[in-house]
Amino acid sequence: MKIKLFSILFFIFCLFNKSILYAQSNKCKIRFKTDTSSIFKLKTIVISLTQNGHLTKCRPDDMVLVDKGVNFAIEFESPEFIIPGIKNIKVYTDTLFIIAPKNMEPVIINSKKRVVQQTLKGFEYSPANDSIFKNQSLLLSMQRLPFRILQEEDEIKYIGGRVLYKINGREKKGITGNWNSILRAIKAKDIYKVEMQTEVPAYIKNQGYDVIINILTLDANLYGKTFSAAVIFNTRNTIMPSLSFTQQHKKADFSLNISSNNDVQSTSLQSKVLEDDHLIYESKISTKYKYYAYTANLGYGLRIDSAHDIGISVSLHRYENNQNFITDYSYPAPVINQRNILYNLGGTINVSYIHRKNKFITKSLSANGNIESQDFNNRFSFMQPKNTDSINHQSQTRPSYWILEYNYLDTKNETYNIEYGIQAYKKDFSQSYYHYSINNITNENLNILYSKEDSLLLNQYAVRPYFKYDKDFSPKKNFILNVNTEYYSIKNKNSERKYYLLPGINISYKTLYKNNTSLKYSLGFSFSKPSEDYFTGILYYNNPTETRHGATNLTPGKSINGGVEYTIVKKASLSQNLSGWYSFDEPGFFTLYDSIQKIQVTSPNNGESGFGIYYSFYFQKLIGKKLNISFFSSISYLDRKNNINHSSSHGILYRIQPNFSYFINSKFGSLGFWGIIEGNRVTSQGSYNGPLRYSFFYAKTLFKRKIAITFIADEFLKRNRLTQSSKNYDNIKQFTNNLRPNRMLSIRIAYNFSNIRLSKFAQKKSTYIKGEKSAL
Repeated sequence: MKIKLFSILFFIFCLFNKSILYAQSNKCKIRFKTDTSSIFKLKTIVISLTQNGHLTKCRPDDMVLVDKGVNFAIEFESPEFIIPGIKNIKVYTDTLFIIAPKNMEPVIINSKKRVVQQTLKGFEYSPANDSIFKNQSLLLSMQRLPFRILQEEDEIKYIGGRVLYKINGREKKGITGNWNSILRAIKAKDIYKVEMQTEVPAYIKNQGYDVIINILTLDANLYGKTFSAAVIFNTRNTIMPSLSFTQQHKKADFSLNISSNNDVQSTSLQSKVLEDDHLIYESKISTKYKYYAYTANLGYGLRIDSAHDIGISVSLHRYENNQNFITDYSYPAPVINQRNILYNLGGTINVSYIHRKNKFITKSLSANGNIESQDFNNRFSFMQPKNTDSINHQSQTRPSYWILEYNYLDTKNETYNIEYGIQAYKKDFSQSYYHYSINNITNENLNILYSKEDSLLLNQYAVRPYFKYDKDFSPKKNFILNVNTEYYSIKNKNSERKYYLLPGINISYKTLYKNNTSLKYSLGFSFSKPSEDYFTGILYYNNPTETRHGATNLTPGKSINGGVEYTIVKKASLSQNLSGWYSFDEPGFFTLYDSIQKIQVTSPNNGESGFGIYYSFYFQKLIGKKLNISFFSSISYLDRKNNINHSSSHGILYRIQPNFSYFINSKFGSLGFWGIIEGNRVTSQGSYNGPLRYSFFYAKTLFKRKIAITFIADEFLKRNRLTQSSKNYDNIKQFTNNLRPNRMLSIRIAYNFSNIRLSKFAQKKSTYIKGEKSAL
């Protein structure tokens, strides 16, 4: 009986013990222990375990049971240390967790600071992070950007053309030409980024701009006033004052510029004509030259609301060229003394309306109107010097035009932008001739001897739709397609109206590589229409040895171009460009010698053609935190022909543009140098000297930078410069030497005031005639 009872109890005990053993087999013991070698005391840690929705808290050295093979999470709470937790951990056996600090190995970090970053659209610069320039003005700090050079202390230029400035992605309509004053008033440390966009929208190109500089402020915009008044005195006894004013409100901005520019020179002109190496004409003429220019620009921009802007700008000008020609010697016939006077009075008005349909779509409508009055007087004198002239050949030229443009820009897609628009313009041009006798007492026009009204009556109109596709294939690759077709019509007084269809296309492909480098390919085909200088002949170039004629039967020229550009931006910026072009049926001037009138006659025709290979090199670097140097050079091979007159010429053209600026300190100011050195330019008849300009300046500011004094020495190495040109045709050789004053010393005194702050603004758009070839 006892044995039976013992057996039953033993069986019950085994069953109970089995259930305990079974439960124990589904559990694991975990324990947390601190590292005894650690100097940190971790006893205050509270450990939280979460498994199957149940929370268990413990401390180090406590033992906790957890389910085997089931996820749980561990978190550590400490008032002294931050210890990362563990998520989604499983254990299958008893486990000991040791809590200890990790021994960290020393790591040396070498930073790669890039002040200027290259992008698919251009370059980016962070003035606020620039340790050298962040306490200077934004104008000085923008020397960091490639292709930007400082000329004097308060003027910065872009060597590639015109710059359109924007604030936070939007243009300021009212600011017409005062950006140097504004940039001088802004501190670099207040600007977190400057974007320099070399790939600009089509409507910006249509305004004549080559690059956009977008200033990002991390705030709405700038508002306040800037005022600048300056005067320049030079050794040619001329005084040139200027005044600029800007006022920027939250919803509007306004600017005013008034300036006067004048020059006085005494030059010497020598001409020689050889036929089969025998002298048939020679003269030496002294010239007294005076130039006066007065300009005024007014701009106003209004931001109606966040989606609508209106802008208007008006510019007025008055120019006067006055040249007295006195013959010192002439062969074989005497050359009559002359006096040429050109008066040019005109104005331009721009009106634009901007509608931002949403964040990504912008529509704009812009209009431009221009009217001018040009009066040219070619007054002949008696053979012996007298106070009065003998006869006046007068021409009155009246050019005018208007332009309308509509543009649609869509940037909603992250990888591509679409832009299209249409431009229409009408251009009228009239010219009349009058011959007057002269009152020998007052030297004014007396009697009209001959007149011909509207001897040159020209009318042009055109409609030009355009389309641009800008595609990013990846963050490192970009493709741009520009297509346009112009329907162009021209009519003059003596011929029927002519019609032309002028297509154009330009494509580019850019790739970004490591180390802030890029490679860009481009290819294009375009037409170029003659400007009004080809129709008039540029009358103010006339002199006793040369007369210029215009032509109205000119047609558009054609050209093909392509190239590759390599750019690298590190501590120094470097860019190299290799390109080529071919043109044909281009309008160009050609000079022949009139053996009857004993004078050189220059007139245009459509016989110009040629090709060229071009290589350029650009380098920019900041040395020692104070010396900023840049160097641009180019060399090209040119082959020019005139297929109508059957003449040709070829040669090598080089150009060098050195530039440096050195900031001494705030007490002693800064100094700098810039120059343009160019070799002989090649024409279809020969060559002529390119420009040779260089300038050294020293600038100092006083009274908390309110007063700026700049000493300037232009072309200081030589007092005079001789420029030469040669023109060949068959067995005739024509040579011209022009001796001009070279050296000029100047002092510029300026007063600057600004209280620029942050706010909002309006923007503007403009338009101009696309594709005209200038004669200059």
